[in-house]
Amino acid sequence: MSRRPALRALALAAAALAAAGTLLAAEVYGKPLKGLSVVSVAEAVSNPAAYSGKTIRVAGVNAGEKGKAELKEGDAVLPIVADGFELPEDLGKARIAAEGGLRDAPGGVVFVATGVEVRR
Repeated sequence: MSRRPALRALALAAAALAAAGTLLAAEVYGKPLKGLSVVSVAEAVSNPAAYSGKTIRVAGVNAGEKGKAELKEGDAVLPIVADGFELPEDLGKARIAAEGGLRDAPGGVVFVATGVEVRR
């Protein structure tokens, strides 16, 4: 049996894994995330007092317009503001995971992020 087909298959598999790793790589802004359990956006918005003074993690697809990061789950919308760092202007429909805390603001609760991971 020839070695060429096996080597070609191995090379293709390595290329596929490298491409998948690039697609899954996260852009990190602020502090690195600790890997906390996710609190749903709906739960955070409907019951912010339960998370007062606690560091939590929220995650989902960006639903905000250009320049405004926010997560949405059903009717619940949670704006994300960066604490001491800048987020990209155009997040599109990127997946966002953020850790930080909730804060009351005019019009509702906002999430003050100490760290954000963006996956495009």
